[in-house]
Amino acid sequence: MRRAIKIVAVSLIAAIPLAASVQADENPPTGHDSLFTWLKAGNYKSWVSESEQHRSAGPHPQAVIAYLNKALDDSLTAGNDTHPQGAAAVKELFDGSGQLSGWAVSLKTGDNSDAGQGWYWYEILGTSADSRVVADGNGVPLCFGCHTPGKDFVLIPHPLK
Repeated sequence: MRRAIKIVAVSLIAAIPLAASVQADENPPTGHDSLFTWLKAGNYKSWVSESEQHRSAGPHPQAVIAYLNKALDDSLTAGNDTHPQGAAAVKELFDGSGQLSGWAVSLKTGDNSDAGQGWYWYEILGTSADSRVVADGNGVPLCFGCHTPGKDFVLIPHPLK
């Protein structure tokens, strides 16, 4: 009996880092260096996503594929007018030949959207760390200005296709 309890306890302890890493992947980090590393690793690839590239309805270059973390997907599915802190989306950006050419990320960092100030925005036009960063911070006017008409600053049509 004692051995069985020990095995269960060791199994539970061993599972804790796995659960923590799965949860960590649900919330992208902020700041160019850590976020770029996270994006390059494809940590968002397990999120629900659109099935194929399509022309962006906004100013993003060429074609995009949107990925939603569970918090944002659940909120959009429920038809919520506001999304919870931690709601996030990643858009892969593609060039005219269909090759990955960058990313755009939005992450709700506060309970209140605060006219776009409660969202972290990031966009990089390229796939190397020294590529052109168009946005990196909370309340970037370029981003929230375009996203204002969305439901709590989210313009991605839902359900995803």
